[in-house]
This record gives sequence, C-alpha cells and structure tokens, in this order.
Amino acid sequence: MASLAASTAAASLGVSEIRGNPLGFSGASRAAPSASSPVTFKTVALFQKKKPAPAPKAKPAAVTPATDELAKWYGPERRIFLPEGLLDRSEIPEYLNGEVAGDYGYDPFGLGKKPEDFAKYQAYELIHARWAMLGAAGCIIPEAFNKYGANCGPEAVWFKTGALLLDGNTLNYFGKNIPINLVVAVVAEVVLVGGAEYYRIINGLDLEDKLHPGGPFDPLGLAKDPDQFALLKVKEIKNGRLAMFSMFAFFIQAYVTGQGPVENLASHLSDPFGNNLLTVISGNIERVPTL
Repeated sequence: MASLAASTAAASLGVSEIRGNPLGFSGASRAAPSASSPVTFKTVALFQKKKPAPAPKAKPAAVTPATDELAKWYGPERRIFLPEGLLDRSEIPEYLNGEVAGDYGYDPFGLGKKPEDFAKYQAYELIHARWAMLGAAGCIIPEAFNKYGANCGPEAVWFKTGALLLDGNTLNYFGKNIPINLVVAVVAEVVLVGGAEYYRIINGLDLEDKLHPGGPFDPLGLAKDPDQFALLKVKEIKNGRLAMFSMFAFFIQAYVTGQGPVENLASHLSDPFGNNLLTVISGNIERVPTL
C-alpha cells in the first residue's frame, strides 16, 4: 500500500507540474524539488564558485603634445647620443635610465656608477652650465652693442675689459662711466657670487630641490605644470652644454685671433672662404695671439 501511495503521489506531482497548478497535498512524502525550481537554484548557487567580475578596461592615457615630447627626452625610449644603428640600447649603463634631464646614455668613464657620485656630477654640470650661459651672454652682448652703435667703452671685448681694469680704468656702458675698478669688481664677485653659492650649498632657504628650486626663483610661473617643468629642465641643460662649449671656443678664438666672438663672426660672414677654421690652421691669415 505504501508503494502504491508513493507512485500515486509522484503521478499527481507530474500532472500538477505539467498543468502549472500549485501543489496542495500534505503528507510525509514530498517530492524533491526540480532542477529548475528556485530552491534548487539557490542551493546550487551557494556551493558554486563565483566567477570573478571582469576587470574594467583601462582607459588609454590621453596623448598630449607635452607627453609626446617628454617621451623623446625621458624613459627607456628616449633619444641617445648615437643613432639606433650605431648604438644598441643594451650597451647603455643601467644607472642611466632616463630619469634625469639630459640623459643621453653617455658615460664612457663610468663617473656616475655610484648614486652619490651621479648626483654630485649632475649638480656640477648644471651649475657650470648656468655660469657658462651667463658668461656667454656677457661676452657677446657688450661687444655686439659696441659694434653696432652703442657706446660701451673703447673696446667692449670680454678679455680686454679686464685689461682696462688692470690699467686703472673704469667701466663704461652706454656712455656712462661706472666707477668700478679691479679691486671693487673682485670683491663684489667674491662676496656676492661666493656668498650666493655658499648659501645654496648649505641650503639656507631649506629648498626641497636645490638644483631646481622653483618658487621665488620662478617669478613667471613657467614651471607650474609638471610636464612643462620637465621639458624646461631639458632645454636648460642642452643650452648650458652648448654655452660651455661656446666659452671654450671663445678662449681659443681670443688666443688665436686676438678678437672677440662678435668680430670673429663678422669676419667670417664677410668672407666665409677666406676667414674660417681651415685658413687659420693653415696660416693663410694673419694671426695676432693675445692673452
């Protein structure tokens, strides 16, 4: 009788499910819920491993002219001191990783292997570069003014100005006599320039970056944007390196020709084939060694 009752209940369950009617019988025996029922779905879902949600797609970084320009001077794909065909990037020392402005991967003597040495030589180069830019401007501007109409003394040539001071004369700019003799000039240079350099070394202003302080030293706010600031660092060191080579050339020119850089340039432009490096070396033009 029990088996007959069970089979009857199972048959009635199938008919009720097919018809879509709710089950209303009571008794000790109940049919197991079907796989499609809510109870079964919840039970299976409880023991199943949840699939991880797909990671959101990263938005591509916006490429701006500034970031595109930065890639030329910073990072592993930056420009190096030789073309790609002549130098493999694997030959560049590991410590030259493109994080510093002006890093072309060139250190033939291994001066920057130690981090402390790298920082020291970076500071030396930048300070000398800045002095060279000021020096190059000081060599060119007075002589150019004097040559093209302004009254900046009898000969406003950089190495002859010092000779005038040694003879007891004073400086003359735009027809105005400046009462500065050699003693005053030397004392002013030692006190002002030396004092400023000492103050920089001891970090008297408590600057976070002594080499690129910004703040009051950037009155025009040129370095407010980080990308532009990084590009300005590159421009500064590139111009500074060019100025250091220029100052060295000014020294050689002064010794060989006895003239300033502006006069040398004017002579070359007036006769490029008659006044150039080759004619000087060959002795085809008169040389007036000075200094």
